[in-house]
Amino acid sequence: MAKTVIPRQKSEVARFPFQNLFPRSMFEDWFQDYFSEGEGGMQQFMRASMDVAETDQAYEITLDLPGVQADDVEINLDNNTLTIRGERKEEKEEGGPDKQYHRVERYTGSFSRSVVLPSSVNEGEAAAEFNDGVLKVTIPKTEDSRPRKIKINK
Repeated sequence: MAKTVIPRQKSEVARFPFQNLFPRSMFEDWFQDYFSEGEGGMQQFMRASMDVAETDQAYEITLDLPGVQADDVEINLDNNTLTIRGERKEEKEEGGPDKQYHRVERYTGSFSRSVVLPSSVNEGEAAAEFNDGVLKVTIPKTEDSRPRKIKINK
C-alpha cells in the first residue's frame, strides 16, 4: 500500500508551545534591549571575571580588572563572605568633535562579586595585591583546617 506524502507548510513546523502566551515580538524586544548599547543594555555594566583556588595553606581569589585603578576597588570580608566592589570609569577624551565612534565594546560602570568561604579561614590575615589590572586576594586557612601528615607508629 502506497502512502501519500503531503509536504508541511512553514507555519506547521516546530511551533513554540507557549507562543500565544509570549508573543515573539516580546522576546525580540527583550533581546534587543538587553544587548543594546543604550540605557539598561548590556553595555551599562562591567563583569569582573573571577577565579577561586584553594591550596593547602590558603584560598586565592583572582579577578581581572582591566582599566580599573586600585583606588576604585573596595574589598570586604565579613562572616566568611568576601565581597569585591569597584568601578571602571568612562574615559572622557578632551579634544573636539572630530572623533566619531563606530563601536564601543569596552565595559564601564560598577561591578560587585561575592564568594562565600568556609568557616576555616583566618580573616585577620587576609591580604590583597593589585598588579597590571589583576587583583589577587589571599585568605589563609586556620591552623586547624590545614592538612597535616600523620606518622604511623611501628
